[in-house]
Amino acid sequence: MEDLHRIAESIWKWAKDRDFKGYDPYDGLNSRLLAPLLKHSRFLRLATIQAVKRCPFNPRKLLLISPGLNPKGLALFLSGISYMPELDTENTAERLQQMILSLASKPDGTPAFSTVRTIRNDISVEELEESELFAWGYNFPWQSKAFFQPAWFPTVVCSSFVLDAFKQCRSSFYPAVAINLAKFTAETLNIHKDDSGICFSYSPNDNSRVFNASLFAAKILTRAIEFDENNADLYSSLATRACDYVVSRQSRDGSWVYGEADHWQWVDNLHTGFVLETLNSIVSMLSTDKYDDSIARGLNYYTDNLFEKDWTAKYFSSSKYPLDPHSTAQGAITYMELNRFNDNAPQITKNILHIGIADLWDIKRQGFIFQKYPSHMKRMIYLRWSQGWMFKALSFFYHRDNTGGQV
Repeated sequence: MEDLHRIAESIWKWAKDRDFKGYDPYDGLNSRLLAPLLKHSRFLRLATIQAVKRCPFNPRKLLLISPGLNPKGLALFLSGISYMPELDTENTAERLQQMILSLASKPDGTPAFSTVRTIRNDISVEELEESELFAWGYNFPWQSKAFFQPAWFPTVVCSSFVLDAFKQCRSSFYPAVAINLAKFTAETLNIHKDDSGICFSYSPNDNSRVFNASLFAAKILTRAIEFDENNADLYSSLATRACDYVVSRQSRDGSWVYGEADHWQWVDNLHTGFVLETLNSIVSMLSTDKYDDSIARGLNYYTDNLFEKDWTAKYFSSSKYPLDPHSTAQGAITYMELNRFNDNAPQITKNILHIGIADLWDIKRQGFIFQKYPSHMKRMIYLRWSQGWMFKALSFFYHRDNTGGQV
């Protein structure tokens, strides 16, 4: 346990020393050097993101890409420090909340609380309650095969992690943010409907059907029920129908592919963990066992196909590599959250974390490297993908282990 605590403390110091600014695997389109060309070509945008992500060295200084503040990364650190408050000797959690709020966007992607998206330290609950709809997106633009997302344009995934963080740190902002994000979800996201249920889009800007993203929308709605009596029945119905949809898409073997488009027909560790954890969270909040069989079958598949015998987190069901801190962290979190389905969950979690540390922790640089392959490593240390995720997982496990499993 001492090793895990010491590593979490080192990550916290690493992030604070950088004022929580860092690079991201997908920030290639922030290149000021390539900006004049990128706006004209979808293919070039896709190629640039992948080239920067896959480069064996860090090309960002050459491409004039600056370290940035990522709302999801900040939320991961806020969640983590809520489980290890003894590390927060300077009340950084309060500052993180203000930083996250300062980076919020209106549904059209423009700044929610300032004209030029500056970091404030005076945002109040009253200002949130009186504001128009707001949510959160990444600090970089990105191009998928399905759609283009401008920098800061709000997504349900990023916003869900922010809401989780405000809840976990018992923030005074949590009720106002929950009410607002539920309205953002119900009123601005596109909704696909069929006989099996509904599926929420990733953002107001697309019509994609990605299973984990739709469940994040359902979780936002479920979190808001206790604060919004007028819409409680609507939110409960929407969340349940979204869960129905995702459960209906579960394969016979218990797995879920990433999404419904032809180019999303893969099964990976990370997003399977998201589906299982989020579905279980919604079940708990709605006080139902309706989806327990689906969760149990999914967890069995997860255990048998997305981890090695020694609990190394595989990347895909079909491939162990690359070893990756994000998959490691989410694997640990998934088993902690689903411990009612497996009595051995605490030991499994500890094994996952220790294997991840052995494979990916760079003791000299006090950080988790991006990826490890049989023949080489990608040694970049990313604030969100590497450090934020492992900090949250390590601190969550440490907290659970020291409180008899109670959060």
